[in-house]
Amino acid sequence: MRHLRCLPITLLVISLSWPGLAWAMRQCPPEFGEKSTGFWLLGWTIFALFVIAGILLPILMFRATRQAPRVMRWWLRAASFPAMLALWILGFGLFLGRFVLVC
Repeated sequence: MRHLRCLPITLLVISLSWPGLAWAMRQCPPEFGEKSTGFWLLGWTIFALFVIAGILLPILMFRATRQAPRVMRWWLRAASFPAMLALWILGFGLFLGRFVLVC
């Protein structure tokens, strides 16, 4: 029953933010023109570097922790997988924010 009290306020906020959502999805003005090939090459290179770094992180962690105590070794190895995903998300966010969604 408490959740129904917030429903009118939520609907009001969504309806008021609708023009802002439409404005955020507008196209770039024509005077900005096309992005150069070098710009796209730099963006894809940065994205690829983050993906490769994410793949190499668990591999290097497995190699680096061979001589560590058993519990510490498995904790570090397990921590390398969320770090790998974080690198991928960071690279994708950087690629989107700085190369795709800019005018």
